[in-house]
Amino acid sequence: MINVHHLENSRSQRVLWMLEELELEYEIKHYARDKKTKLAPTALRDIHPLGKSPVITDGDVVIAETGAIIEYLVEKAGKLGPGASSSALLQYRYWLHYGEGSTMPPLLMKLLFDAVTTRPMPFFAKPIAKAISKGVLNSYILPQIKMHLDFMEAELGESP
Repeated sequence: MINVHHLENSRSQRVLWMLEELELEYEIKHYARDKKTKLAPTALRDIHPLGKSPVITDGDVVIAETGAIIEYLVEKAGKLGPGASSSALLQYRYWLHYGEGSTMPPLLMKLLFDAVTTRPMPFFAKPIAKAISKGVLNSYILPQIKMHLDFMEAELGESP
């Protein structure tokens, strides 16, 4: 049985989505973040030394990292992925890793810079923090996100 070690507010939702699409049986083991630090609990480190999510276990097999998990699940199910000799294999691998390697960094930066404005800090520092956050968001992060979304739309809009 596949177990998804699901940390709240993490990227393991994508793994759950893939399991549903592949119609594989699984169980979810829920973990809550520390209310103060927002980090994963130490119990998740008992599963994988980094204590990150997503991570799955399938018997004695422990797999972390979304791309590796998805490749494992697709191979296990024997469907959705292109065959080894398929001309679509390179495109499949590209898009599988593009999400984590290229798209996720600016999205994560947006999440972090948005959080700067909501964190407790001295009243006199708040306007400075907000100005810096807004400047970085508008000059770099949001244009990067738009560039990636435009790229995906252009590339995937030409595919069936």
